[in-house]
Amino acid sequence: MECLEEYLNINSSYKDFYIKNNDEITTETVSSQSLYFYICADVEIILNSLNISPSKLGYRYWKDAVFIFILNNGEHISICNKIYPSIAKRYGKTSMSVERAMRICLENAMYYNSKKEQNFVYDHMKNYLLYPHNSEILAKLAELVVSREFQKIKYSL
Repeated sequence: MECLEEYLNINSSYKDFYIKNNDEITTETVSSQSLYFYICADVEIILNSLNISPSKLGYRYWKDAVFIFILNNGEHISICNKIYPSIAKRYGKTSMSVERAMRICLENAMYYNSKKEQNFVYDHMKNYLLYPHNSEILAKLAELVVSREFQKIKYSL
């Protein structure tokens, strides 16, 4: 977690919504590091609901990207200039390889889920999975993670 400290300094409304909608944590009891693990666990639930294998390289990158996006309030952060380079630095990769791994990871979900049963996460994401653009998918994933509906049903997925 050597680059984790770079992610942890920013307050945002996404972060506030996440804490407010998650019954397990409160502002007083949550540390930045535990918040990272809570968000990553929720992103894992979402990616698993989309039938994305944890062995995919992009799987880890998506977890970090959603965390960075939530802490930076999403709208004011550039995926190409901030998120890809941060993840690339953490894993010793290039920004281009991070972007490609993330895109391929979700392209697989698009093709495989079109033939599988639908669920809450897939219904929420299906319009964005048709023509995947990482920035749009990232925004939608972050919205889903902080939403009250997801927090209510996440353990049933």
